[in-house]
Amino acid sequence: MGEHKVKTSSKSKTNPYPISQPKKMATSSSKKSNLTSLLQNASSNTATFVRCPTATLQRLRHLHEAEWITLFTPVVPHPPATILARNMDPFEPLGRALPRQVRHVPYRMDNGMTETHADFLPPAGAIIIVMCTTENVMSHNSYAFHQQVEFARAIQKKANESRNSAHVPLILVLVTDNQTHEPAVSDFPALVTNTEYTTQALANAVQVLFGS
Repeated sequence: MGEHKVKTSSKSKTNPYPISQPKKMATSSSKKSNLTSLLQNASSNTATFVRCPTATLQRLRHLHEAEWITLFTPVVPHPPATILARNMDPFEPLGRALPRQVRHVPYRMDNGMTETHADFLPPAGAIIIVMCTTENVMSHNSYAFHQQVEFARAIQKKANESRNSAHVPLILVLVTDNQTHEPAVSDFPALVTNTEYTTQALANAVQVLFGS
């Protein structure tokens, strides 16, 4: 529907990607056309729904049109084969492909969860947390996996403690080429894995989340 980036806390370090205020969402017809184009360009579907409670999946796929998805994504380098502009958030295509309005909230691994991140939980109709631990990310930051796990667990804990967010669908999307990382997030009831975070791979993840 529409991907709207939000500002992070002024206490956080500067985000390298431009942040914009919410803008008018795209029409459903243009969004469907964009998503269809992405899916048709995908050479293979590496996204997998590892597990998800039936109630969570049904709730996610039947969000009201007025409900927002809060999307948390890590600040990471672009994948080697990117076709995106270098000043563009590599997960922006994911936000644009989701079939509902999206509040896209990046997080810096060295800062963890801030008050700003927590503020976006109560109004969320669904929460998607992305972790990205591919080789190119880990080579830049050897602590990237552990820092992202801590962030994801902090968001999960905060959501469970909130009266408004306790029953909101929460999905963890793990992008990794390391098989040892998946068992470490076994405490997340809903998990989607992917081996890449190219534009096509992110579109595949949306297809898995919301069905073809």
